[in-house]
Amino acid sequence: MLKKNILKKLNQNKYLSFLFFLALLNMVAIFLFFGFQMRGDSDDYIPTIQWFSGAEAARPPLYRLLRPLGPILAVPFEFLGGGAGLIVQNIIFYFFSVYLIFKITEFIFHNKKQALLASIFFITALPFLESGLSYLTDMGAWFFYLLSLYLTLLYFRNKDEKLIIINGFLSGLGVLIKENGGLGVLFFGMMILISNEFNIREKFLKILRFGIFFLIPILILQIIMYGFFDYTYWDWYLSNTSFYLDKEGGKFSLVLAHLSGLYRALGIIGWPLALLGLWREYRERSIERMKTYLALIPPSFFFLIWPSSSARVVFTFAPLGILFISKGLLYLKNIFGKNKGKLIGMTLILISIALSYYSHMRGDYFPFIRVEDLLR
Repeated sequence: MLKKNILKKLNQNKYLSFLFFLALLNMVAIFLFFGFQMRGDSDDYIPTIQWFSGAEAARPPLYRLLRPLGPILAVPFEFLGGGAGLIVQNIIFYFFSVYLIFKITEFIFHNKKQALLASIFFITALPFLESGLSYLTDMGAWFFYLLSLYLTLLYFRNKDEKLIIINGFLSGLGVLIKENGGLGVLFFGMMILISNEFNIREKFLKILRFGIFFLIPILILQIIMYGFFDYTYWDWYLSNTSFYLDKEGGKFSLVLAHLSGLYRALGIIGWPLALLGLWREYRERSIERMKTYLALIPPSFFFLIWPSSSARVVFTFAPLGILFISKGLLYLKNIFGKNKGKLIGMTLILISIALSYYSHMRGDYFPFIRVEDLLR
């Protein structure tokens, strides 16, 4: 009986079950091909974990203490090895993020197959391969961002007022992992503002309620940091100048870095599909989906006002981009018919995955050109 119920559940959720299987294969492939990756920031995170664990270690840079949640969550797993807790938490956030991107796409399109397609492009994107399961905290930030998008869409489905409080607080916690972990606040605010379901007073109160609970964890941290170290986010922001702007021709370098990040977020296969999907959405003019896309624009392009750029920062654009990719793929299938369309779709997906892995093996390419070479 139990076996029968399990099989029934799997059949009812066959697309999600298949996605988790693919996600597992993708995770194994990442560790197999690239190992446990140390990136640019990893050298700071590992001593920060050791400092929080009470080990005899020098105090980490103060800007790392402004983002303490990732290292704190890693402390219980420090016995596995230096920084191993980052890998453990990233694996957990990875599988939760797989579920969230699937549900977000399903909420918007009411199509499980389309949700599967979007999720595959998300977890095999080049920045995801580079940073998602590395000794970094970006996976946690992406998780909190996706969680906030999901909770906002869930709120608009069932109007449970408690979700505003929960969403606000969790989005604030996301900032304590990394700033882009809190970008869901922009999506929620935009969704409320452009909604025709609430009057002006209701919109103000909902945004205020979200904002209060969003600020609670952030303000608590700022008070602690100011009390102990006389240092806050404001101090960090004022003192932090862009790496690219410090170079000769800095503005051009920063623009190039943004373009590189955008290219890598969707890839050489993803971008034509995304543009095709955008064109189809323009032709169909679904008011509800247009509202969602409009609300996604501020968090998706938040990197434009950030003082520096990297593929990890620009990757907040990916959720918006892959929605259009999934739309473009389904349109191709409809054009070429069921069998031929399915074959073309699978071929494009496999080529996209292969190019992402190939690009990561070769280095930082835009496309097939090293960004560092262009910035010299």
